[in-house]
Amino acid sequence: MVVIVGYLVFRATHSASAYDTAVLNDHPVAYWAMDNAAGGTEPDLTGNGHTGTYQGGTPKYTSLPDGEQAADFNGSTQYLTVRSSSAFSIPTTGQLTWESWIKPDKLQYASYYTDWIGKCQGYSPTCEWEARMYSTVNSQGRCNRLSAYVFNLSAGLGSSADWQPNCHLLQAGQWLYVVGEYQTQSQPPGCNGPQIGGINIWVNGVEWNQSYHLQTGCMSQYGITPMASTSPLNIGTMALDYWFPGAVGKVAIYNYLLSQAQISVHFTAMTDAPPSGSCATTCSIASVHSYR
Repeated sequence: MVVIVGYLVFRATHSASAYDTAVLNDHPVAYWAMDNAAGGTEPDLTGNGHTGTYQGGTPKYTSLPDGEQAADFNGSTQYLTVRSSSAFSIPTTGQLTWESWIKPDKLQYASYYTDWIGKCQGYSPTCEWEARMYSTVNSQGRCNRLSAYVFNLSAGLGSSADWQPNCHLLQAGQWLYVVGEYQTQSQPPGCNGPQIGGINIWVNGVEWNQSYHLQTGCMSQYGITPMASTSPLNIGTMALDYWFPGAVGKVAIYNYLLSQAQISVHFTAMTDAPPSGSCATTCSIASVHSYR
C-alpha cells in the first residue's frame, strides 16, 4: 500500500520523519530511506518509480541518529541496485547531487579504499561517478579520505573532490552525512581546462576547501567529459568488487546542486544541531555521537 500526500510518497509502514520532509521538500529525483531490506525492495519515496532491489542477502538494520532504521551491509555480498536512469546521469541537466548517511563498521579495508555508491558497474564503457572512502592506513597517505569521483565512460583515472579528515578523527561506528556534487556549466577558480566543470563534497555539512587541493575538484584534472551510460546505480558497492562494510541510509539524488543552506537543513533535521567544523588542507568536524 502507498499513501500519497502532495509531493510526499510513503509506504503505509513508513511515517514521514522531519528528515524525510526536509529532503522531499527539496525535490530530489530519487530518494530511498534504506529501511525496507526485509521486504527485498526499496521504494523511491519521490514517487518517480526508481525502486531498488536488494541483492546478496538481507542486510541487518541499525539506527540513524534520529532513531530511524537503515540497512547495514555485510561488506562482502550485500547491496541495493537500481535500474539505470537518465535522472542519475550528470549530462541530463549538467548538474547532479547525491547525498547519504553512512556508518562504516570498520575503517581498514581489503583494498586501500571502498565504495558505498556508484554508477559504474562494468567499468569501461559504463563508468560515470562514485562515492569512495579510504582506509585509515593506505599507501597513498589518505587516511579515511571521503571522495566524490567522476569518470569518463572508459573508467581509468577519475577527477575528484576529496574531503580529507585529520588522521584518527573518524571512528568506526560513527554516522557521517556525505554530499557530493558535479557540474559541467562553469569553471571553478583555479581549474586549468579545457574541460569545463567541477566537483564538490561536504561531510556533516562542512564543505571541503578546494583552494588547498587544486587541480583536484576540476573536471579537467584528468580530462573528464561526463557521459550517460546503461550502468545501474548500486548502493553498498559500485562494481561488485569492493564492498562497503556498514550502514547506508537516506540516499537521495538531485538534478541540481544543493546549496549550503539546504545541506545544513538536512543535517540539522537528522541531528538537532547545526554543522560544526572547518576545512583547509585537512578537515575537522564534531562527532555525530554527540548529537541527540
